[in-house]
Amino acid sequence: MVEGLTPPASNPDLDPVESGTYELGLDARETWGRWSLHAYETRIDDLIVLNSVFTPQNISESRIRGVEAEAGATLAGWLVNANATWLDAEIEDGPNEGNELPRRPDYSAQLDIDREFGRFSAGAGLTVAGDTYDKPANDDELDGYELVELRGGLKLAPDWRLQARISNLFNEDYETAAFYEQPGRVYFVTLRYQP
Repeated sequence: MVEGLTPPASNPDLDPVESGTYELGLDARETWGRWSLHAYETRIDDLIVLNSVFTPQNISESRIRGVEAEAGATLAGWLVNANATWLDAEIEDGPNEGNELPRRPDYSAQLDIDREFGRFSAGAGLTVAGDTYDKPANDDELDGYELVELRGGLKLAPDWRLQARISNLFNEDYETAAFYEQPGRVYFVTLRYQP
């Protein structure tokens, strides 16, 4: 536990969350691959968040507007998949009116490339997320981050594969919630059976 912090308290006065979403989207398959583009707006009543003393509370009115784009194709033998999200998430009522909703970065994106080489496979991924805030008061900024992943595999038999992965290759320090640091560089080795 972080010194000076108390454990979260309960709040018997919480109201249930209610929301409604409008979405408009386009999806297509082309000769080169596939793509999609979606825009949406979600209005939320009584969203539950933690306040500055870690007690759950309701935000009476909030709104999230977003655009999501995705594409996938095979380029020179490499399978390439990319997606990106842009958000405008705002508190619309109460003492924090006009502030950003906590833990929702303005943008995030992911790019993955993978390829098979006979019995071998190789790939890499890049994940990017922008700055955000941990609490509705917007006085505790969480920095954005960039993560790189490398992966590879070896087909041992028709149903058996050995896989290896390195996540957070550059050992970046980052938090998606205040005081909860995410793992540094992590190594995985998996023996997979899939009939």
